[in-house]
Amino acid sequence: MVVPALEVAPAGVDPGEVLLGELNCIACHPVEAAMRARLRPKEAPLLEGVGRRVQPAYLRAFLAQPHREKPGTTMPDMLQALPVAERRLAVDELTRFLVSMGGPARVEAVPVNDLMLRQGRVLYHRLGCVACHPPFESAAAIFGGGVAGGPTDPEAVRYVLNRLHQTSVPLGDLARKYSVSELARVLQDPVAVRAGGRMPSLNLNPDEAGALARYLLRDQALSEPGSMGVERRMAPVGFEAFALDGAQVERGRERFGALGCAACHALSVGGVRLESGLAARPLLSLSAEGEGGCLSATPAVGRPYFSLDAPQRQWLGRALGDRARWSAPVAGATAVAVAMARFNCYACHSRDGFGGPSASRSDFFTALGGTDLGDEGRIPPHLSGVGGKLRVAWMGEVLTNRGAVRAYMATRMPQYGPENVTWLAEAFAAADPAVPGGELLGQVAAEAEVGRELVGVGAYACVTCHRYGPHPALGSSVMDMTRMAGRLQVGWYRQYLLDPASLRPGTRMPTFWPEGEATIPTVLGGDAERQIAAIWAFLSLGAAGRPPPGLEPLLDAPDGR
Repeated sequence: MVVPALEVAPAGVDPGEVLLGELNCIACHPVEAAMRARLRPKEAPLLEGVGRRVQPAYLRAFLAQPHREKPGTTMPDMLQALPVAERRLAVDELTRFLVSMGGPARVEAVPVNDLMLRQGRVLYHRLGCVACHPPFESAAAIFGGGVAGGPTDPEAVRYVLNRLHQTSVPLGDLARKYSVSELARVLQDPVAVRAGGRMPSLNLNPDEAGALARYLLRDQALSEPGSMGVERRMAPVGFEAFALDGAQVERGRERFGALGCAACHALSVGGVRLESGLAARPLLSLSAEGEGGCLSATPAVGRPYFSLDAPQRQWLGRALGDRARWSAPVAGATAVAVAMARFNCYACHSRDGFGGPSASRSDFFTALGGTDLGDEGRIPPHLSGVGGKLRVAWMGEVLTNRGAVRAYMATRMPQYGPENVTWLAEAFAAADPAVPGGELLGQVAAEAEVGRELVGVGAYACVTCHRYGPHPALGSSVMDMTRMAGRLQVGWYRQYLLDPASLRPGTRMPTFWPEGEATIPTVLGGDAERQIAAIWAFLSLGAAGRPPPGLEPLLDAPDGR
């Protein structure tokens, strides 16, 4: 079973606790309210409309042997201990019941050409999908010879890709599971189907979702590849015409409840929520050594088989044995670390020395438009001290409303759903102290015009790199100055201007006040604090401020730039 968080979780994050949440053990096993709040379990996929969304052949195969059909899945095998004939009957009845939920799925043959597949291929390997899922090719093969750092020997490339397939979130047989239109719909809004948010949205527009779906379903192409403009057709692999029988559907509905499927999967029929018929003991009464239970290598009939390995069973056993911890909530930095592990944030972001793209995935993080900012332009920012850097309101925008300022970065910030991560902005703020010194700046509105002059050409020339609203920078356009005061806490801003490397090691941002001394001594008496305060006063005007010197002539340019 693959749970990426277990690969990168820092010290202080108990892998057993993470597993209890990711396996949603409390869906069946009763717990106290404090433990439920602490675990924040991953909800199972929603099955409303699953018959329209997923092909019958895939449902049948996945129900029969989930761990063979999708190696690494956290879906348990609920039928593993049944006699062969009964297992086959149960699979057939459950399939028919699920297909009746909005189905059967339609036959669909959609157009595809090589250009669409190439677009999807680049999107999959560039936007952030391969931070969690396996890449299918090396970064050099996708992006060309300009990518450095990855293996080039064909055998080494094959070894790395094979290893990544073993340790990544599995995709399963998508070509048999989805049609192009249904997969595109899921890709645009994954949280609508997987409410737990572990599969996030990457803010795809319809064209991007369509290209990405075609690439992921490329095995559906019905003819050999042709020239870039030649269209072919795609349709689900192994499509079967499926007729529903009312009696079998009803028996499948009864099995869905009796087996306990309804404990994890919220599903209503005729407006009535299905209930689980599985009786389970309180979670903290369980033991990893129990014969035939969920944590056993050979669960008894009616018990889920999760395909846990020996370390995973040991982690779960230790977590269940430490009963004292569950009455207290996780707080502070530990709460943040656990959340980052659950949502696999460490795949992209480092925090306090842990995480960030692994060596075998790093080359898939790229910059757009030839921006030359080094790793700072392609690797998502570290989150060390981020609660003392960003305002809570802006963190909320980033987490739940697609807030973004790094337009030059190809990797997109995922959206996990407000219900899952809204609380995380406050958690970051509680975990990270504010950077002191902001009180020294004040809000000297009278000096905002001086600040405007300081960031322009002829002074510190911040406009060389930073855009200002609709006005691109004179060089590489990085973070928009009109949005800085709304994003940053003033203490962090002051410290960053005085010593950028202390807060962002390796940054290309220079310091204009080395050791607290202004490099322009003729403005505000060379007082570094007053100059930094004046710039903050100007930035606080946001989009209402006038463009700094050096950008004004662009307003009259023939092309409107």
